[in-house]
Amino acid sequence: MMITKAANFGNPHVGLFAKANDSTAFVDISASPKLLSALPALGVKIKQTAFGGSGLIGIYLAMNNNGAVVPSFCSKEEISILKASGLSVATLPGQFCAAGNNVSANDFGAVANPEMPRRLLRELSDCLGVEVVPKSIAGFSTVGSCLIATNKGFAVHNRASEKEIAELSKIFKVGGLNCTLDMGVAFVSLGAAANSKGAVIGEATSGFEAGRLSEALGLF
Repeated sequence: MMITKAANFGNPHVGLFAKANDSTAFVDISASPKLLSALPALGVKIKQTAFGGSGLIGIYLAMNNNGAVVPSFCSKEEISILKASGLSVATLPGQFCAAGNNVSANDFGAVANPEMPRRLLRELSDCLGVEVVPKSIAGFSTVGSCLIATNKGFAVHNRASEKEIAELSKIFKVGGLNCTLDMGVAFVSLGAAANSKGAVIGEATSGFEAGRLSEALGLF
């Protein structure tokens, strides 16, 4: 298990630019050498790409090991990259198009923006192969920005209540903890790309925060 620090051209919010499951890490097509050199900590294939023409992979991609969720304005070529990695693909329209901000999933469960209509929740469930629960976290409907979930654990916004953490544990079927990254950023998905094998975190992250994330995600 590895945790490595990095930045993307000086930006420590590496979760904006990369997202991983247990087989592939997708990263900004124009990512810096420093970020690219850190990604082997995840122990998976690395694919540089864009979604919707943007390198903000963490904003526009949500996934587990079964499926991926991206904006409806992604090109056929961008979607084909996901399918070539063995993933089912669902798309989100309009106000929910920032899939990485609106959905968080592992292979046991998922949560989504509670404002999503049931039709979309069903499509996400079919794609990801898990039940998708609509809920807010710490008062935020953009639950994907508040969470990093893997098959070993989850890290969640530091204002999530004990009740919310217990609910998330039931959904994801793993334990989790409140965390911050990059010296106090509570929207943890901005600060890391992680899977069951390791994590790449922002270089501004303190030692305490790194340890807390390691414990939350079961990376010992």
